Amino acid sequence: MVVSFSFFIHQLCVFCLWTFSSNKHLLVLDMATAADGDPVPNSSGVVAEVEEEVEEEEEETVTDDEADEFTCCAHCAELAQRQNEQRKAGQFCDLTLVFVSGERLHSLSAHRSVLSAASLYFCQLLSEEDAASSGTLELRGWSSVGPDTMEAVVEFMYTGQICVTRANVHQVLELAHRFLLAHLKTFCGEFLMKRLTQTNCVLVHGLALSYSLDQLADGATTLIRRNFHKVIHSKEFCSLPFQMIRDWLSDSEIAVSSEGELFEVIVRWVSSSLDEREKHFEEMFGLLRLAQLTPAYLTRVVRKESLVSNNAACRQLVTNALEVHAISLENLKLCDVGLYASYIMKTKPRFGQSMDIIMVVGGVSENGEHLSECIGYFVAEDRWVNLPHIHNHHDGHAIAVTDNYVYVAGSMEPGFAKAVERYDPSNNTWESVSSLSARKHCFGLACVQNALYSIGGHGNFTPGFKDVDVYKTEQDVWYSLGPAPHILRDVKTVVIEGRFVYVMARTPIDIEEDEGLRTVTLCFDTQTNRWQEVASLPLMDSYCTFQMALACSNFYNSASFCPKSYDVTNEVALQKISASVSEDILDSLPPEVITLEGASICFLGEDIFVIGGWKSNSSMEKQCRKEAYRYCAERKRWMLLPPMPQPRCRATACHICVPYRYLHGDQHYPMPHNLSRQRDRFQHLQFLHRRTLTLRRQLQSQIEC
Repeated sequence: MVVSFSFFIHQLCVFCLWTFSSNKHLLVLDMATAADGDPVPNSSGVVAEVEEEVEEEEEETVTDDEADEFTCCAHCAELAQRQNEQRKAGQFCDLTLVFVSGERLHSLSAHRSVLSAASLYFCQLLSEEDAASSGTLELRGWSSVGPDTMEAVVEFMYTGQICVTRANVHQVLELAHRFLLAHLKTFCGEFLMKRLTQTNCVLVHGLALSYSLDQLADGATTLIRRNFHKVIHSKEFCSLPFQMIRDWLSDSEIAVSSEGELFEVIVRWVSSSLDEREKHFEEMFGLLRLAQLTPAYLTRVVRKESLVSNNAACRQLVTNALEVHAISLENLKLCDVGLYASYIMKTKPRFGQSMDIIMVVGGVSENGEHLSECIGYFVAEDRWVNLPHIHNHHDGHAIAVTDNYVYVAGSMEPGFAKAVERYDPSNNTWESVSSLSARKHCFGLACVQNALYSIGGHGNFTPGFKDVDVYKTEQDVWYSLGPAPHILRDVKTVVIEGRFVYVMARTPIDIEEDEGLRTVTLCFDTQTNRWQEVASLPLMDSYCTFQMALACSNFYNSASFCPKSYDVTNEVALQKISASVSEDILDSLPPEVITLEGASICFLGEDIFVIGGWKSNSSMEKQCRKEAYRYCAERKRWMLLPPMPQPRCRATACHICVPYRYLHGDQHYPMPHNLSRQRDRFQHLQFLHRRTLTLRRQLQSQIEC
């Protein structure tokens, strides 16, 4: 009991010390002896330890309550600015940078500590014994960098600010790379990436490789691949090194019109410096896919080129290519599988090679269902291929081709009658653009100087339109122009000189009396917005002649014709206008084709394509057709093409060039979600309609019984 009481008194003392420590009162109790005279063990030592802990805690408490960290961002910026001002004034500078620009010697004053902290290049250079003891540092081994650019980069190392422009970005990039300024180098790469175009992509690609800017190099490479057919005609192409051109010729993704174009470019590149480059011709010539060239071109052009005829290896390559055309590949496959595989590789186009396609867009099927599937006739392989779906129901619509896109607009279905979409062949995608100002169909859509002109048209509840609107492709905006002199329906157009639009259309004779329609031919000047009546379309070629030969038929009025442009003066076009038209072009055309309605007509050079349509039978039902015909201008006769995958009418067609990567093999594309839902609803309504008819027939049979 005595020991327990003594221990209790000891604990009470400790508690009192903790309680009154904040007021600086220490309660010291001498409990050396307890009630029974026994000492309390280690009581004084415990009290001392408690006092030390209390004092330490007081100091920590005071520090936490009274201290606060202060950071001034403006001070850093002001300090850097003052240091830069001192540099410009020559104050406290201990280093002079000497460099040559052009033929003159220039110098800049700076501070060792600042340059060493800002650039690892200067940190290592100034750490060397010779540079550390000298107050002058000579910069050598670079191209001509202007003093203004050098001043700007040094100022960047002080302040972190610099103005990069198109004029100085190359020099800034060179200095950033040399001085190991990673952030500035990255910024220059982003600056060039934003301003990357097909005119500067070759130069930028070279810079990206020189300065190890991988992202910029990838972007420039992609642009070069897609526009290689334009890049090879640039001024800089002939100055490019052999290794770069060789790598591009080895790339199967480059976009080219034909292997013949590459052959001509190689000859031009070698001929520009024949003595130095002739040794590279054989290797570059071997990278061409000569089997893609026609036998006539190989014989008349390639074989007669002196660079080829004077080289035995090149002559043998031409002979091998001619053998590929002469040998039946099916027989070769049975004889030698390995040789067959090598020949197939030689005859296979590059994935980036542009192939001629007759594209068919929209329309309706035999049961009245709208078709979103786009298909294309692959001219080189004489077969039909699948292309991506459109996102709207287009039938009775208009089509036009610009430099980079295919535009379709309008529809007979009111919900899509204002919709406009465009197809990008290089990416094989559709996208929506600004809609028409009014719902219409059967109007003209002509491309003039990369702008689209919408002329006339027919509405579901109107007799027609006089409207003329222009679409600026770069701005994605439609503008209204003055009206046409007549209501224009079933409009067909031809563009002359990139200015004049010749229009053939039907107009009501008397709207109030509803006396029918008559055909009119007009010429619209897109610069003055003036109209003039003419006797006919200018008979420029077989395409115009074909139109005029059928001008007053239901075939012509109900068909869609892709507009065609001619690079001739309007004076020449006016001389081609004639009221008398030869019908020789119709001689070999099957007579039943002329009786079709809703066909799609387009052109490829001088050739003409007639695709689909419908034919009315005795029961007044429309039978959609899947046949397609081609008029060969060289042979002057019509040929039957392979049938389309499914019948369609009221579609449109045009000629485009699509990269081979989107055409080889079997291509399948999903239907857009909005059209998929509408198709499901349409099929459900058809099911209900058929079920209703069945119930009615059953009920009628029961009544009769």
